[in-house]
Amino acid sequence: MPRLTTALALNLALMLLGATPAMAVAADPQVSTEVFVERGDNPTFELQQAPAVVYSTAPATPPDTLLRVPLEVLLVAQLDELGHVSNVMVAQSSGLREIDRAAFTAVDQWRFDPVVVEGVARHARVRVRVTFAPTAKTPPG
Repeated sequence: MPRLTTALALNLALMLLGATPAMAVAADPQVSTEVFVERGDNPTFELQQAPAVVYSTAPATPPDTLLRVPLEVLLVAQLDELGHVSNVMVAQSSGLREIDRAAFTAVDQWRFDPVVVEGVARHARVRVRVTFAPTAKTPPG
């Protein structure tokens, strides 16, 4: 309850100063993802494109996260022969640990089509870019 009271008081002070209150623009950010491979990610073979995502979960936006600018996380995911994610690493952080963790946790649960090279299922490495973009709501009134 004290957090709500503090938030309301802060928003009232911002309104009195002529600023847009944070609660009026706070909304769940839009999340977009891009899966790709880069040359050299898989040194023993070359993938022209990333395998298809068979199952994915959207990153859960951490509570109390108010984005003012888009944030991007670049992850590297290691896939096993069945297309399951066996290891995820943050290659480029968004700068916010909570955002990085949300992206990491989601991608760790994804499943891909297996990568098959010359009839043999292979371990592969793909990159996943997750972008969290602020969504502006129109102020009430």
